[in-house]
Amino acid sequence: MTSLPARLAALAIRLTGRRRNLAHDDPDPETAIRRRPHPARPSGAQRRRLAVTWELRDGFEVYTLAPRGRAPAGRAIYWHGGAYTSPITHIHWRFIARMVEATGLRFTVPLYPLTPERSCAEIGAFAMAVYRVCLEADAHGPVALMGDSAGGGLALSLAMQVRDARLPRPGGLVLIAPWLDVATDDPAQGRIEPTDVMLMRPGVQALGRWYAGAWATTDPRVSPLFGDLRGLPPIDLLCGSHDILVTDARRLAARAEAEGTALTYHEEPGLMHVYPLLGLPESRRAEARIVRFLGEVGGGGAASSRGGG
Repeated sequence: MTSLPARLAALAIRLTGRRRNLAHDDPDPETAIRRRPHPARPSGAQRRRLAVTWELRDGFEVYTLAPRGRAPAGRAIYWHGGAYTSPITHIHWRFIARMVEATGLRFTVPLYPLTPERSCAEIGAFAMAVYRVCLEADAHGPVALMGDSAGGGLALSLAMQVRDARLPRPGGLVLIAPWLDVATDDPAQGRIEPTDVMLMRPGVQALGRWYAGAWATTDPRVSPLFGDLRGLPPIDLLCGSHDILVTDARRLAARAEAEGTALTYHEEPGLMHVYPLLGLPESRRAEARIVRFLGEVGGGGAASSRGGG
């Protein structure tokens, strides 16, 4: 049964009315850029609890958060959500900080290029460059990839491109309510949309077109749902049933089973988009699941799963 805090959170999110920003399929790029908030940065409390550093890579900030007082158990790269057009938020940083403390991993968090100024071609190239740098920095251990929403789609697409480039593969993938098909045109999504308190298809579809740019929305680099899953590392996939993106999560889980890819799927009944980040009772259970998974695929002293795809 959905917890009372989760039901209250869903009501509060719906009452903000922010979902209405996605009701139209023709957002204005200049308005989107002008109204975009500044990206959040790690808070003072997080900087005191964790070792936080940052650098500029190709003009974009890349943060590293690591445990204080102990050697990191490995590395993960976290790709934040926001439909590829919105920056990282304090909710993301709080979740990442909890993951650092619970796993002992060093987390690299890129504030990657955004649409509409950039598209998939440039964002994907930036992601690959960050991955190569992390490989060089952690030559003897696996690098896990994590992401929520658009960041989950980017993480899966990156893993496919890493495999195709014959680079050492990630230790594992954690995909939280990933945006896997930017066309967002599965008819089943229309039946879920009334219960989704965050997303509406018209606006999401338009933002997907911004991300695709000159490429087809069915290109696996844009929509990794259409890519080959064979040779990928183990995947942990989490989604809520009141999220229009859950239909694609279900399709990915079915494809992984058919293609023999190790994927564990958890769908939380009655929960909204990216629920594991929201500090709910169900979120805490999801966090514990992710921590166990990361320990199994390479963090916390687990055996390495590196190797070419």
